[in-house]
Parts: sequence; structure tokens; C-alpha cells
Amino acid sequence: MNAALTGVPRMAILAAMNSRPPLRVALPVALLAALLLSACGEKNLLIGYEKDENFLSFNHAFTDAAAADVRARAERLCGLRKQAVIQTSRSCSLEQCTTNFQCLDATDAAKYRQ
Repeated sequence: MNAALTGVPRMAILAAMNSRPPLRVALPVALLAALLLSACGEKNLLIGYEKDENFLSFNHAFTDAAAADVRARAERLCGLRKQAVIQTSRSCSLEQCTTNFQCLDATDAAKYRQ
């Protein structure tokens, strides 16, 4: 037996070893787990976005609703920069798509659309 534990009742040692983690440890772990699990339900994932760049890449299901959702999300993100959004490319399999967007100034976006 450890010399530091001499004189400590064996039941106290076992109780300390089997106790639950303190709330200050358990609560953040539970919140992190909930956050990670909630992301599992999201099907339209933003896979490429840098604050200093103007490119957005999304993986999403091969449906019109998912395409409209990622377009709306791209417009919202570009709108935060006061820029317009254009779709630069889209590649799909029978189940998944990858769609890329670019945030541009309104005058540049108008030239691209012509």
C-alpha cells in the first residue's frame, strides 16, 4: 500500500476512486458531445470556407431542396461581406453533390453572369 495512504480507511479510498467526475468537468464534456452529435444531422456541409478567402464549397444531397439550401447559405455568408454570390461549379454523383460558390462585388458578379 502507498505510504501516503497509510491510515486512510480502505472504504474512503474506494469511494474516492468510484466517485463521479465533478460537474465542472462533466458539463463541458456533455455539451461538446451534444454539439458533435447535432452536427451529424446536418446533411449540407460547408467543407471549404476561409475568412480571408471568397470561395465556399458545400457537400450536399443530390436534391433540388439541398441545392436551394446551400445556395441560400452561400448568399447569407457572402451577404455578411456585402458581396454577391455566384456558383462556379457543381459536381454530382447519384447521391451527393459538391457545389462551389464565390463571393464577388456586385459589379463583378454582373459581368460574370453576362
